[in-house]
Amino acid sequence: MDSTEIESVTILSRQEGYDYVFDPPLEGKYECAICLLALRSPIQTTCGHRFCKECIYNCISESSRRCPVDNNPLTEADLFPDSCAEREILQLTVRCPNHTLGCSYNINLQYIDNHTQACPYQPVMCPNECSATVLQKELDEHLTSKCVLRVKKCDLCDEPVTFNQEQLHLLTCAQVRVVCEMCGIMLARGNMQHHLTDNCPQVVVACSFAEHGCHHKMTRSDLEEHMAQSTQFHLHMVSSAFKKINAFVSDLSRTVGIIQSPHGNFSRQPSLRSQISATSPIPEHHTSPSNPDHTLEKSLCGGGDKPPVFPQLGGERNSAEAAAADVNKFQLHLGQFATGENSKGSNKPSSSTPALSHQNIILRDLCEKSVDLSQSLLEESIRLGNLEKQLEEIEAAMEAQALERSGRICNGVFVWRIQNFLEELQENFGKVWYSPSFYSSQFGYKFCLRVNTTMRDGKRYVSLFIHVRLGENDDILDWPFKGNITLSILDVNSVTRPKKHITETALTQTKPGGQAFIQPQTQRNPKGFGYTEFVSMNRVVDEKEACYLKDGTLTVKAVVRPAEVLPSNIECICHYQKSVV
Repeated sequence: MDSTEIESVTILSRQEGYDYVFDPPLEGKYECAICLLALRSPIQTTCGHRFCKECIYNCISESSRRCPVDNNPLTEADLFPDSCAEREILQLTVRCPNHTLGCSYNINLQYIDNHTQACPYQPVMCPNECSATVLQKELDEHLTSKCVLRVKKCDLCDEPVTFNQEQLHLLTCAQVRVVCEMCGIMLARGNMQHHLTDNCPQVVVACSFAEHGCHHKMTRSDLEEHMAQSTQFHLHMVSSAFKKINAFVSDLSRTVGIIQSPHGNFSRQPSLRSQISATSPIPEHHTSPSNPDHTLEKSLCGGGDKPPVFPQLGGERNSAEAAAADVNKFQLHLGQFATGENSKGSNKPSSSTPALSHQNIILRDLCEKSVDLSQSLLEESIRLGNLEKQLEEIEAAMEAQALERSGRICNGVFVWRIQNFLEELQENFGKVWYSPSFYSSQFGYKFCLRVNTTMRDGKRYVSLFIHVRLGENDDILDWPFKGNITLSILDVNSVTRPKKHITETALTQTKPGGQAFIQPQTQRNPKGFGYTEFVSMNRVVDEKEACYLKDGTLTVKAVVRPAEVLPSNIECICHYQKSVV
């Protein structure tokens, strides 16, 4: 379209005669005097002339009702079908419409449509929607070796990727070998995080006793040396931690120690602190040089910027996940304490062994109860996750139903807003947008729009097409679709100047062999009707005369008006709808 045009109208030719190459050449007696093509559904007049049925009917309805050849008066009563001529014409031999592409097949006219659909030289669009049009016989080769959107497996990780995204995939492929920035070793990208977390000798790590008060940091290669040199210091911290655990267990025992007696009365069990303190081998004055008592107290009860390890001392949690984490921390501390006591118990006098064993039994029982609580919280978390997933599925289904309902009641007037048009185009020049479906009427034809871009002579154009989609009422509709289609890109400027919409209008009468408006056999007819160079991209982005992009959104409008339907057909549609309700 010329950049100075505001609106133009293109009227497609009516269903005229057969436009094929005849072999031998077509005789003059079989030519329509109006369209000069082979007669289609020939009609003979009382004055002896032959015309295509649609040509002559349109002629006498638009002119002064006279014969186009001899100018004699002519009415519809003077027109008669010529079955003999039609039979002779359908038996004539024609060349395949794709003969210019290499097909040498000749066939009777009556079978030409069947041949065209199966012709190996028939141009078809790539089913991968890469915007390429290839011959039917070359489609397999195109899909396997030439299509930029063909799917192939990565040579390294065997994941399926499209051909045009292969280089981008290599930037994130887990099997690509990369160099560790810390130690210089080469390994697969997918193993890098594990390497840095557990194995890399040059990564700076904290001491294993950091939570108990040791704040030394060193490379992983020096950690073993630090552990060997600081054994005495670490033992002091473990001893102090043991004392704090004793105090906490005692407080916990008093909180939950009320149990029901065999006679139905309530009694309080002896304090766990008294049981532990009576046999504790650790003196009260034994602390580490760096005051790990204070550090552990802060970690247990909460202090500074760190949350409390035990929620009973630092406040209640508000979610199942936080509670589960607290229980796990409690279990971990009890387990570490029990393990430490077992190792220490082996060095203590034999007289304290029964008391330590009893203490370990109590701690083990607390650990088992914490495991049960953690499992219950985990189950609740999983159940909550499943409910959230079901809610997302329901929301998606409701959104799809809303789009379907909106498209059904639009009565053939559909407005589509493509958000982030330029941004997505810059990321992927070959991107193709398909609109939600819409209907010509509540029980009418189903359509969708397609927008993509193309390059010609170094200029980029916006392409706009309309596709017929598979609808639930296709069996009661007339095919191929006939009617009026208007495609527009809207000027959405907010100023008072006149709107300069870019519009193309067409009266669709399907040509022989046309595939755009036939009844679809798949979810969407692969061939669409529209304009490869609907408007130049420069005009779309230029805001001097009009505004076609507002906040990055391109607004497209389609108006579909089917040809008039006979009243009998309307009654059939209404009756059909009542029968299925």
